[in-house]
Parts: sequence; C-alpha cells; structure tokens
Amino acid sequence: MAYGNLFFAEGTDHSVEGTYIFNKNNKYHIMFIEKGKIRSEIVTDEKREVLWHAVETISIDMIMNFALCNREKGKDFRRALFAKEKEIFSLFGQDFEKRKEKEIEEILKENPYNDI
Repeated sequence: MAYGNLFFAEGTDHSVEGTYIFNKNNKYHIMFIEKGKIRSEIVTDEKREVLWHAVETISIDMIMNFALCNREKGKDFRRALFAKEKEIFSLFGQDFEKRKEKEIEEILKENPYNDI
C-alpha cells in the first residue's frame, strides 16, 4: 500500500523511489530509496520514530505548497515553510514540536534566513 511516495512494504534496491516503512525481525525499518538505490535506512523499535518519518513524508508536499503560496515579498520563503512545519508537528505532541524546533534551529545556524 502506498501514500504518495510513502510505502508500507519492504523496499529494496531497484524499488520505486520513496520512503518504505515495514516491520522485519520485530524491528521497524524506515528506508529511503532514490534512483534505484537505498540511500538511508533507520532501524528502530520506537513507534514514535516511525510516526515522525511518516508525518515528514506525508506532509512535505502540503507544507511546500503552503510556503510557496504564502510567502511574503522580500522574505525568505522558509519562514512560512518552517512555521507550517512547526504547526503540523505540534499536532502530534510536545515531543514532536520540540524536535522540529531543534531541527529548524540547526538549519538556521548553518543557513540563516535570507530576507531582502
């Protein structure tokens, strides 16, 4: 079963591009496949970690569309993008909200907003 580029099935090299979430040997696998190659694989027994990656995968197109449609002239479009990301992730609990805030802070340390 697939939702956009999120598949709830085992992925392998040569699978369709996307994120695969599956259970194998009593562990959750979160696998990202791009250009016919496994680019990353996270193995965990934490259900919240699985949910985090599913939310990221499912919400990215909606968040990007929101940011592009709601950007302010002269301001870095990531302002709207990050605000919507925080809003969505906060719906899943304080742990998700704080984790997303920390992730955004790290991005902005390396690449600050570029307002004109």
